[in-house]
Amino acid sequence: MLTIDWKERLNKDTIDFFESKLPKNDYDFEIIFNAYSARVNGKIPSEVIVYVANVIIHQIGRNHEKYVAFYQYLWNKKGDYGKLAFLTIMSKIVAKKPAVYFPMVETAMQNADTHDLNGILEKVMMPLLKKHPETYLPYVYKWMDKGSELIIKSCMGTLIKLIKRNPELIPMVMEHFKHDWNYPITAGNANHILMLKTVGKIDFEQYLSIYLDYQNSRDPQIVEILCGGIYDYHPELEKMVERWTHSGNARLKKAAVSAYKVLTKKK
Repeated sequence: MLTIDWKERLNKDTIDFFESKLPKNDYDFEIIFNAYSARVNGKIPSEVIVYVANVIIHQIGRNHEKYVAFYQYLWNKKGDYGKLAFLTIMSKIVAKKPAVYFPMVETAMQNADTHDLNGILEKVMMPLLKKHPETYLPYVYKWMDKGSELIIKSCMGTLIKLIKRNPELIPMVMEHFKHDWNYPITAGNANHILMLKTVGKIDFEQYLSIYLDYQNSRDPQIVEILCGGIYDYHPELEKMVERWTHSGNARLKKAAVSAYKVLTKKK
């Protein structure tokens, strides 16, 4: 917990940095908080970095585009403290100028490890996804389509967190996944199956309605996803899967036989 005295000192030193260092392209912002003595395992607490970053945001005001080089320097050159400051700043300004800041976020994602990726998605994207999902979900879908395996995994985790926290967004998110079912899924079905199971555990009625919508499907890929997504018993599921087990399509029948075994165990 930051004391009033330390807040006053950090305010003063941050303003001094903003007025005397930034104009000279001196981006070594740790000068602001290096004197902070109450360290945890030898490190400055995150609370201090976030506080400093918020003071910087206040000082920047509407002139945020003027300091793009500073934000990039924070992420690329200033270690964990700089990355946390970058994320805090981006969370406040990215929506003000998406054309400027989303490319910066995407560049940061390219060289990020799992911890940093999750930080970007949780601190920068999650608040935007909750407030304006129709605007910002397409960014996540794009990253899943074109990103590395690590990015895809982190984005998937973010979508699952999103619908768990905001179940009303399930139909919107599932529309994207169901749209993909109509085309060859080159990356495999695992994420689609995971999403289906997640929906089922959050809202079984919505989950079941998806199956009922596709109960007459004979598309092997769609049936594979639906059969893979079965994790519990329901008579309607048993009825449709049993019908699929009689299919003449070997791929479809194999998926259905496997799912029928799951249903039998859960019955």
